[in-house]
Amino acid sequence: MTDLATGGVTLYSTVRSSIGHGQTSHLRTLLELAGWVEEAGYRGGLVYSDNTSMDVWLAAQAAIANTDSFVPLVAVQPWDKTPFSVARAVSSLAHLYGRRVDINFVSGGFIRDLTVQGDTLAHDARYDRLTEYATAIRTLLGGGMANLDGDYYTLRRARLTTAVPEELLPTAYVSGSSPASLRAGEALGLGQLSFPVLPEVFAGPGVRKNKFGSGISIGIIARDDSAEAWRIAHKRFPADPEGAARMKLLLSAGGSSWQPQLASVPIPDEAEGQPYWLVPFRYHHTFCPYLVGSHDEVARAVATYLSGGIRTFVLDIPREPDDLWHARIAVERAVAALPR
Repeated sequence: MTDLATGGVTLYSTVRSSIGHGQTSHLRTLLELAGWVEEAGYRGGLVYSDNTSMDVWLAAQAAIANTDSFVPLVAVQPWDKTPFSVARAVSSLAHLYGRRVDINFVSGGFIRDLTVQGDTLAHDARYDRLTEYATAIRTLLGGGMANLDGDYYTLRRARLTTAVPEELLPTAYVSGSSPASLRAGEALGLGQLSFPVLPEVFAGPGVRKNKFGSGISIGIIARDDSAEAWRIAHKRFPADPEGAARMKLLLSAGGSSWQPQLASVPIPDEAEGQPYWLVPFRYHHTFCPYLVGSHDEVARAVATYLSGGIRTFVLDIPREPDDLWHARIAVERAVAALPR
């Protein structure tokens, strides 16, 4: 198994934390997915947050307590916990388990969730708030005393009693693809996580990149044989008219820049020779595009993203352990082709 870190590439998967998927045991499902991710040699997995999910910090703790090296990439939203509460949670996990978490700073969420929480800030203002929020958290995690008199947060001599050891400090990202999210990421000195457009478009000169690095959330279905990969893809993600109607309704609600951006990508549902596939997104099966094909076909698409500066990949929720292994093979081949 190739050490992807030598190529500066980080692989996460996603672990399900939502309620209502028919599992008889949410804990068993969470730990099974975390185990697959760890066995495949990924850094860890995204534990996402919305109003239908389990508490992300409890899910992260359960995963840490039952794995050896899995790093939860915790989605952190300003309306969920105060800056001090987040910093204390990171510190607590570091000192209880000697383990780290990574952080994905998210500005808000689905419109329905923001409405329930009474969050009425406009899109760009949510990123202004996120910048203050992340600044306070990172000051606290670094062992400093946080004094902040901002537009959204006020802290007076706030400090963690137990600082986080330097080797356990989180790697952090800002989620989003809008100009406001890019400004927030660069103001914080953090890389960006977004949902990608076509590989050749993303790697082109017209796409503004975060100077501190970029990552993408994407699904991968790769197999030895391209036809087998597409057979699996079509079985898992059929073109469902009811799903298309749900996605249309979601797009009409607005609130995010990445959803209409993906919806406007000008490719048909089936484009021969094109591994970038939007059917899972267009028909509301999931929220990211997919790369589908043989290991070499997917590797070429991944290599194009690498040429555009992508170094972090957050893969969609796997259906089986083989999904992670085959995706890793494709990514390894793309990394091996990087200029030395």
